[in-house]
This record gives sequence, structure tokens and C-alpha cells, in this order.
Amino acid sequence: MEDWIMAVLFNRPKDRMKNTFYEWILVFLCIYICSIGFSESAASRGKCQHGTFTNGTCVCISGWGDKNCDKCYGRARLSKDEGFITDGQGNYSLATKCSWLIDIPEANQTVWFKFYEFATECGWDHLYIHDGDSSFSPVLAAFSGLILTRNNNSDVGFAANVSSKHMYIHFSSDAAYTMAGFNISYSVTGCYLGCSDHGICDNNICKCNEGFTGQGCETTVCPNNCSSNGDCIGAVCKCKPEYKGEDCSISESEALWEIVNTELSPGGRASHVAITEKDLMWVVGGYTLTQFSTRNIHRYNFTQKKWSKVREQGPSIPPPRYAHASDLHDNKLYMYGGVVNGRVMNDMWVYNIINTNWTQLTSSPYNVSGHTAHIVDGIMYVFFGYSPKYGYMRIVQEYDIANDKWSVPITHGAIVHGGYSHSSVIHVDSSGATCIYIYGGYHSDTQSGYNLTDKLYMYNSRTKTWTVLRSSGSPRYLHSAVVLDGIILIFGGNTHNDTSVSKGAKCYSTDFMAYDIECNSWHFLPQPNLSENIARYGQSMVQHQGFVYMYGGFNGRMLKDLIKFSPGKCIAIKDKDVCSQSFPGTKCVWFQEHCATRSHLKNFYVPNCDPSKGGEKICKQYKSCTSCNNTSYDCVWCNNGCFYKNCSTDDNNPPGNCTQSHPDNTCDLQHNCYSCIKQDTCRWTNKCMDKIKMINLQGDEVKEDTKLENVKTGSIKDNFEQCELPCSMYTTCENCTGKTCMWCSNMKQCVGTNSYVVSFPYGQCTDWTTKDEKCPATRCSGLRSCSECQANSVCGWCNDPSNTGLGRCMEGGDTGPVDNSHLTNNSFCPVERWYFTECPDCQCNGHSTCHENTSICEMCQDLTEGPHCEYCQTGYFGNPRNGGNCSVCECNDQADLCDRESGKCHCRTRGVTGDKCDTCDKTHSYVGDPTSGGTCYYQLVTDYQFTFNLSKAEDKYLTQINFMNIPAANDRDVDFTLNCSGLAFINITYKSKSQPEEQYVVSGHECDLFRTKFEHKDYNFGGEENTTFLVYVYGYKTPFWLVISFSQFPKIDLIHFFVTFFSCFLSLLLIAAALWKIKHKYDSYRRRQQLIVEMQQMASRPFASVTVEIGMKPKDKMLESLLGKDVMDTHTSRKRKKFGPGAIAIEPLNTHKAAILSLVIQLPNGDEDFVPDGLTGVAVASTLVTLGNTRKQSVEHIRGDKSKLRKHLQHTHPETCA
Repeated sequence: MEDWIMAVLFNRPKDRMKNTFYEWILVFLCIYICSIGFSESAASRGKCQHGTFTNGTCVCISGWGDKNCDKCYGRARLSKDEGFITDGQGNYSLATKCSWLIDIPEANQTVWFKFYEFATECGWDHLYIHDGDSSFSPVLAAFSGLILTRNNNSDVGFAANVSSKHMYIHFSSDAAYTMAGFNISYSVTGCYLGCSDHGICDNNICKCNEGFTGQGCETTVCPNNCSSNGDCIGAVCKCKPEYKGEDCSISESEALWEIVNTELSPGGRASHVAITEKDLMWVVGGYTLTQFSTRNIHRYNFTQKKWSKVREQGPSIPPPRYAHASDLHDNKLYMYGGVVNGRVMNDMWVYNIINTNWTQLTSSPYNVSGHTAHIVDGIMYVFFGYSPKYGYMRIVQEYDIANDKWSVPITHGAIVHGGYSHSSVIHVDSSGATCIYIYGGYHSDTQSGYNLTDKLYMYNSRTKTWTVLRSSGSPRYLHSAVVLDGIILIFGGNTHNDTSVSKGAKCYSTDFMAYDIECNSWHFLPQPNLSENIARYGQSMVQHQGFVYMYGGFNGRMLKDLIKFSPGKCIAIKDKDVCSQSFPGTKCVWFQEHCATRSHLKNFYVPNCDPSKGGEKICKQYKSCTSCNNTSYDCVWCNNGCFYKNCSTDDNNPPGNCTQSHPDNTCDLQHNCYSCIKQDTCRWTNKCMDKIKMINLQGDEVKEDTKLENVKTGSIKDNFEQCELPCSMYTTCENCTGKTCMWCSNMKQCVGTNSYVVSFPYGQCTDWTTKDEKCPATRCSGLRSCSECQANSVCGWCNDPSNTGLGRCMEGGDTGPVDNSHLTNNSFCPVERWYFTECPDCQCNGHSTCHENTSICEMCQDLTEGPHCEYCQTGYFGNPRNGGNCSVCECNDQADLCDRESGKCHCRTRGVTGDKCDTCDKTHSYVGDPTSGGTCYYQLVTDYQFTFNLSKAEDKYLTQINFMNIPAANDRDVDFTLNCSGLAFINITYKSKSQPEEQYVVSGHECDLFRTKFEHKDYNFGGEENTTFLVYVYGYKTPFWLVISFSQFPKIDLIHFFVTFFSCFLSLLLIAAALWKIKHKYDSYRRRQQLIVEMQQMASRPFASVTVEIGMKPKDKMLESLLGKDVMDTHTSRKRKKFGPGAIAIEPLNTHKAAILSLVIQLPNGDEDFVPDGLTGVAVASTLVTLGNTRKQSVEHIRGDKSKLRKHLQHTHPETCA
């Protein structure tokens, strides 16, 4: 390239000097193009992060995948003492499968893990850590959820003691949604706890950094210098009397959390039951990651701070379990239900503390897990739980200890939702009634949906009545609760409730809440003030001598610590306002000038809280009568609605008890067929419905009747389908996924779609599917290549001796395959042919050999192609991986290609369908027979224009489309039009009864805009001949569209046209004239009727007579001269004053501030005595006047002015201003 440029610049002939400018442009253009190519190549190499860029694609190293080799995939071996484990850049992919095998130089070492980021979907996407070389090795941790974000600088890590020389780590995600993933560093060390990242390991001994001490540098030396509230003695703070805590920073009035140092602590566990008796705490059952405990019971002594082993004997000992229920009564421990090896149990056992014997009792009819139980007066009350058969239970079971008998009582009160892993505590109220408070849990809201709840219920064991209390606003399950001084304290749990996108809900919570029973109020308390994060779920809590103890739980690891909570001392608070606002794990009140604990005052204190606060809004939310009338908000049920305290003023129905007139339909709460039909009032038809109002499957309506006894249950039940088997009954992937269930491959267990989380709360399931076609991929034997095999965390590859890529995928670890007991058995595959972290170089799938010990396959045989002979050649299909065969595509000569794996043909003719192109698409009006050389036609309707757009993804294989048309009219010509968007060819043929063979009209004509006419004199249209035109459009490439039409428009007869036109015109004109005449008559009629109404209205107005005096002029001039003008004027003036003019009508307006005043006035008639003929002498005059007091005159008079305006005429209406 450089030589060519130099030649262009320096070896130019003289006659070309004038072209120098253009040559320079050419040179710079070449340099620019080359620079782009080099930069793209460099960029491509830069994007290929964990691989090599070869032939335009990234070839990833072991453990990495995706097009840029930036996502983890498959399995990688890590041989260094330290390194990183990460899912790759950005969010991890859906259905990710990655694993890492860490080689450890010696056994019994410590591996320290430090988290820089960890965010996965809680409960579904887990990172597993095993002590060993395979997923069958003991599990040390199973991390999930939002533990640490990238921008969080918290120091999160843990140390794992490894007994073997390997540590196996694998990550799996589902197909719901993805998150940021994880970035974790590890380091192998021989020191205890890896020196907790607070020191240096030197010859297996920790040299701690300043400020830390302990064998593993796990202890901080006098944190915060004892906060100046104590002395540092022996690396531990000795606090002053008024302070406490590991750093003496907590005053007496504050609550304290502290970790109790115990001896002989059993292994970590979760979903166990803890019960106190005197100075002992009994721990029953529990789940551990490594294996189930060999013991059912452990015992802790509060006084000695020591754990001890418990002897268990008897004719039979119950298998260890978790998620069960247990309680203590009369020196006996009762245990019911739970999960044993993945199976939900219904057995009942009793352990006699005195003689240490186990005895099996009568089993319950319900297999349940995640329930709770309390014994009251010899009756064991069992609440809720999850049953594989009945779903989420909402019933109460009673076990009569004396009679060894189970029953399900009829409960009253509010409608409740049952669930899994709620918390329950027992409390005796002021009336002496024993009440059980149940909070939270995991329950179903639809047949396939599920949700967490924040509801709080109270069950009165005496009246068997449910009451709904105030909700907390913070849903959770797998939490723990305890009652202390009338306060229910709740800690931790799983609060994750996201289904489609993460909203930040914690998988492991440190929330600390309190519910005040007396005030029906919730309080969020400060989180534990410990240096160590104690977030967890599945732990237990008990109360002993005024303190709360929390044991065990799960936070990705099984915990075995015992944590003590000490409530603050109210008496140490001296301020009244601080006292009333404080809630240090107990209720503080100001009483007689000092702060005291409410429970200590007993009957001397009257609460000043309102338990029904907020009832105005909350009562309206209840839609059932019983729930409305059984709340803590003083709600009442009136007129099919729930109201606060009193009914609305316009309600005629007084509040009352719920009777048959207000039945509560609980059928919609049953989301399981078996639980539905167990209710007498419910029946199942894909959902649970009230049988009184439903319609049977045969279409016969069941008559509605509010009286339940009038409905015959037997006849209705017979019309409904029987319940299918519960998901737990299916034992294979295929029959499980075929019934809308979920199959867990490693557990070999089938569960319902709304019960995955409750079935595997601690990450027991590493791989699941709901699709039948994915079942083979869940088994090692169903994986056909080494890379796919090693992507599955439980599988390894056994190479074939031929070394051509053949082999078998088997369950196993780094040392070899395993047998049914998960022990290594090299007889299944020799060590030299076992591959766990790397694949053999030659991967030709048995269809070729590799060239001279390389990974390059020579000529692929057996109709295969591809870099590893992994694809079938064009025109063939099958799965040639691992020695599979390829078969020829069977497409009836209607396709050139078929799917390489399934063999489904890609038909080239539009309308030809079927896996083998053997049927016509009749649903879209295609007819014909594509077999035996036939084809399919779209049947065109005459006189319509059709447009076909062949631009969809499924049209990319189409190259032909056919049409047919049968003209109907035998006396009209056929006009044909075809318009194509691109290059294509057309053939037009016809056939009839007399000529059954197709006759060509047009052949091989290029399609653009094609028009032609078929005259009826040349073809026998219609009738028995049934002449049919066939149009073939072929040779096009999609995207492509065409417009086609066959038309038989008749010729225009002018005489007939004009006769028809004028006839119609005249007819329309006559009709219009008739309608106008009718309208005119109707309008006249309307006017007459309106006039009559007006006259009647005018005649009905009120009326009265008015006497009018009209004065006359004196006729005799002599009389005036004799009496004098003054006398006459005085006489007239007197008459005017005595009989003054007045209004004949006053009509007030709407506002009564103005009125219309009507007067009779005399019109002037000159000097004549009488009005001339034809005229009137009087008239009625009206004007608008104001009503009320007259305003002052606006005319000012000069002093001394004696104008007559000072005197005013008198009016008959004193408030009228004229």
C-alpha cells in the first residue's frame, strides 16, 4: 500500500503534472478508507474482551460467551489464589448459566469473598458456593437479591472454610427480568476467616491491622474509643452504669442489640421453631444448606449461655424437617407437618421431654408447610399454611390433645386470607380471652398469582371469631414476632414483592416494627445498632425475662448466631415530650411526673389513644358484611355498604348483624380446585364460583335462591369437571409442564406456578422450566455438545475414544461422573476421557476428523456443514450434533429450504402451509391441493380490487403467489389488471369443462402494470362451462406488493339510462313537493295551536276592575269669573289631595328590588271638551321603578330659594319612586 502511494507521488510523467490535484484527492481517499478499516478492526478486537477476534467474529475463552465475549457462559477454572468472579458487563442475560471451579492448593483453607456489587432477582436468581468440585458438594451459601449496589462503599464480605481442595461456584437466572449482577473478589488463605480483610495472613496466622483483634481479626478493639463513656479493658469497652453497647454509645433509655457468645452452638438453620420453658429454649427442626440436621431438637440454657444435645429415642423417630409447626404443652413437644426432602407432610409427632421418646400421633387430613400453631387449654390451633393439594390454606385446624383428634371448626367474623410463613403470637387480653395475632405471609391473589401481605388478624379462641386489625403498610413473610409488655415486636423477613422489574425491595430485611395491641397502632423502630449487618429471614424469636432472643435465619448463608434485644428503660427518660415520643421496644407513658413503662402501671393508667383512628377511610374499603362488622375501626354495615360508626343520614336500614340477607361470598378466595369443591357453597369451572348463582356447563341455568338449603348440590356437582391431579403428583418434566406446572430439574420436583417461592425459599431449585420443549435441556443426557453440557452446572462431558467430537453428557464433578447417591464413579467414564472445565479440541460431532491435532474440522461428511459440522446442509434437516443424522427436506416440491433442525418447510408459494407444505390456507381463502404437483390459489371475487403486501418476516421465503377467478356473467367482457411493485413474471391460463387442461393466454410476461381484456364472445363465461382464469405471479423477492382485479362491468345503454334518470328525478321532485306541502300544513297547525295556548294563558291571568275619574274642564267662563280662579284652583287642589292618582298595577321583579309600575294617563285633546272620533283619551303607561326607600334629591337649592320643588306630590305607594 505504501509503495503504491509513493509511486503515485514520485513517479509521475510530466504530461500528468496537471492532474496532481486529483491524484492527491485519490491518495487521501485511500488513506481515509484504510484508516476506517484499521480502526474498525481495532474496535472489534477491543470489543472482544475475553476471546480472540478471528475471521470477523469473537472466539471466546472458556467461561465466556455472547458476541463480544463479555458475558459469562459455561464453566471456567480459576487456578490462582486470588481473582474475580463476575457475570460480565452490564446486566446479566436472561437464562444465564455460569460456573467457576477454584483450585485450592491445600485442604482446610479459608476463602475470603469481598462483594463490590451484588444485585440479582430475589428468590429466583442465585449464586451458589459449594465446598467441593461439583454442585453435589455441600452448599456453603446461596446468595440472591439486592445485597450491594455499585455505588455503595459498604464493606460486605464473608469467609468460607473449605474442607476440600476445590470450591465450586455457579450462577443461574430465569427468564423474568435481569439486574446488574455481581462483581466479587476472592482470595485463598490458610488463616482463620481469612483475617476478615482486616489483617495479613502470615504462616496461617493473622497479623491484624491496628484496631482489630481476634483469631481472624474479626473483633474491633474498643470501637469508637468507647465513645468516652467507658474504659477500654482487654480490647473490650467497660461502660459506665448509665451507658451500654459495644462502644458505650447507647444510654439506658435506648434499646440495645447485642450478639450473645454461646458454647457448642449447633449449625445454622432457618424455618425452625423456638419455644421457651423456664430458663431453656427448645429449637425444633430447621433447614440447613448442607443437609438436614440429624437431630430434630436442640436446647439452649439462658443462664449458662450454653447449647446442649438432646437425646431422641423411640420406636420411630420423625425425619428432620423445616417449615413445620410446634408448641410445648405439659412437658411435651408437639410437631406437625413441614417439609421433608421436598415433600410436604401431614404427620403429627410428640416428644416427651421427661423420657426423651418420640411418638407418632394421628395425622392431619392436610399436608401443610409454613403454618403456625399454639396450644390453648389442651387444644392445638393450627393456622393457615400451604398445601400442595389445597393451595394456600385459609382454615383453622384444631387438634384435641386428650382425644388425639383433628377437626376444622366453623369460624365467624371477618373474611381472612390464608398464607405461608406468616408470624403468629398468643396474647391474653384484659377480659381474659386468649387471642392469637397473625401478621403477614405469602398468599395467592389469583389462580396463578401470588403476593405478600401486610394484614394483621386476631383470632379469639373462645368465640372462634376473626377480627381485622390495622395493616402495617410493609408486606413481608418468613419474619419473626414476639409479644413483650403488650407490644408485638416484628423483625426481618423477606420483603421482595417485585415480579417484572426490581423496585429495590430487600430480600433480607432489617426492619424492626412494633404493634401496640391496646392502641391498634404500628411503629417503625430504629434498626439494630450493631457493627455487623444482621439482615435475614427464616429466623425465630422468643421472649425470656423481659428480653427478646433471636436465633438463626438465612441471608445467603445459614446463620447460627444468637442475638439479644434489651428494651430501653423508660424511667431513665426525664423529659415529658421525649417520654411520650419514645418507643424503645416498649411503651413509655408520662405518669405522675415521671416516665414509666405502661405495662408496669397496669390498672392505674388509662390510654389516651384512639384504636379506630382512620376508620372514616378504611371502613369504606370493606365489601363484605362480616369483615365490616369485625374490625378495630368501629365499622358498621348498612344498606349493602360499610360505614364508620354510624350509618349515613339518608340510610333507612339500621345497622345490624350479618344474616342470610347479607351473605358473604368466599368462593372467589379459593384459587384451587380442591379447596373450592371442599366448600359446600362453591363449585369449580376453571375458577371457583358460588353455586347458587352459576350456570352449569350444559347451558341450563340454575335458579337463583338466597336460601342455601333449597339448592341441590349433587345435581350441580355432576355437571362440573373433576379436579386435575395436583402438580406435586407429576414425576417427569414432560407431564409436569404439560399441566401448566413448573418443573425443577435438580430437585426432580413439580410445583404449581404460584408456589415456586414457597416450595424453594432457600434457593434449593437451581433450574426450572414451564415449557415442554425445554425438558430435554434440563437433563444432562439431553445435551448434545460439550459446550452445552458444561453450561449446565451439574453436568460434565465424557469424550468418545474416536476423538471426533462424539461423547456423552453426564452428571458429575471435576473428579468424574457421579452415581445416584452423588458419589464419584469413574467406571461410568475413564478419567482420561472426562472433561469438566475444558472441551476436547476436536469438536466435529463425529462427522469429520480434525487436521493434524488441531481444532479445525476437515471435510464434513454425512450431509453436514459448519465449523464443527454442527449444521445440516441446505435442503436437509436434523440435529447432527454428537453423531446425529441429517434427512432430506420433505416439502412436496413446494419449498427450496426447510428448518435445519425441525425440518419445517419454508414454502415458496403464498397460501401453501403445513410442516411439509401439504395443505392450503383455507382460513385465508386459499383453495387447491399442493400435493402431487398441485398448488394453492387465492380465489378472487369479480369486480373487487385486491392488494397483497408480502413484507412480513414470515414472507421472506415466498417467491410465488397464485390466483383464480370464475367470471359469472356470460354477456360481459372481463377486464384484468395487475400491478407489481418490483420485478416479477406472470403466467395466465384458463380452463373450462370442455377444456380441462390449462390453456396459456400469457406466459413469462414481465409484471409491472399489466392490463388485458377477455371478451365474452371468445370465452364461455358462466353456465356449465365454468370458465376459470388462473394467474401465476412468480420470480419476485420480498418485500413485494401487488394489486390485482377481475372486472365485468356492464355496457352503458344511454336511452335506458336517461329514462331511468328522469323518472327518478321527477319522482324525487314530486316527493319533495308533497313533503313541503305536508310541512307547510303542519307548521300552520302548530301556529294555531300555539295561539290557542297563548290565549288561554292570557285569559287565565288574574284581573280586577279599576275606577277611573276623569276630570272635565269648566264650561262656564262666567262661573270662573264669579268664584275666582283661586277658588277654583283650591277646589281642584283639595280634590287632588283627597283622591290622588295611583298605580293600577305593580309587578315586582324576581329580585324584589324593582317593579313594573302601570298608570292610567289622560291624553291631551287641546281645547276640545271631548276626544275626536276614532281616538282615545286615556292610555295605560308602564315604567320600571325601584322598590325601597327613596334616595335624596340630587338637586341643590340656593339659600332663599322657595321653589315649589321643595314640596313633593304624595303617592299612594310610599316606597315607589316615580
